Amino acid sequence: MMDAAQPSARRDSVYPLDKTQTLVETAMLAAVSGLAYLVSTLLKLDGSLGYFLPLPVVLAALRGGIAAGWRTMTATGFLLVVLLGPFRSLSYVLIHGLLAASLATMWKAKANFWVVVVVGAAVRMAGQMAYLVLSSVTLNENLFAVMMSNVYAMLDQICAAVGAHGSPSTMAIMCVVFALLSVNALCYVFLLQVIYRFILQSMGYSLGPLPAIVRKYLFAGAVEPSTAEAKLA
Repeated sequence: MMDAAQPSARRDSVYPLDKTQTLVETAMLAAVSGLAYLVSTLLKLDGSLGYFLPLPVVLAALRGGIAAGWRTMTATGFLLVVLLGPFRSLSYVLIHGLLAASLATMWKAKANFWVVVVVGAAVRMAGQMAYLVLSSVTLNENLFAVMMSNVYAMLDQICAAVGAHGSPSTMAIMCVVFALLSVNALCYVFLLQVIYRFILQSMGYSLGPLPAIVRKYLFAGAVEPSTAEAKLA
């Protein structure tokens, strides 16, 4: 009886094939993500490759589920600790990783286009602020004060150009900083929404249709791909 039960127990303990596939894909996509960040950091291509760094995490979530996306982001962070050190690893997580995992979660859940833009922008702003804190501690310099002084100089020049008297208040400077960060984050996530719809659609994944107002200006003077396919059919 004991010998007959052992093969049965061994068969029950075998790791399922779909989970094995998800695990392998997570490891491969984490390696691709870490390599892409390594190349972008060494070659100073953050501005060019920044839009494509979230792609491996998004693919992991769309293929293996939301948990797979977060595991890919975490694995990439640990890989970058070995390749670039803890500071660069935390920089990736704060600037790219959290946003990528958040977008992957919302896209997998088929969230509304504008909800994704707003929530993604909030996550990016939080990551940027945390990165500033981390950099200030690492460099032993108050980067918030440096940023505020630069904005103060910009506002002072604008006031002088328009003939206004006085200097900008601290509240005005903070509002301008918040507005600049908000515009940057909203534009970045909005572009990711549009770009990734075309990239993922070519791979066979659907994130849902673009809003009508976005399609109106995006395809102004051109034929939408779906319309062209319908005419050919």
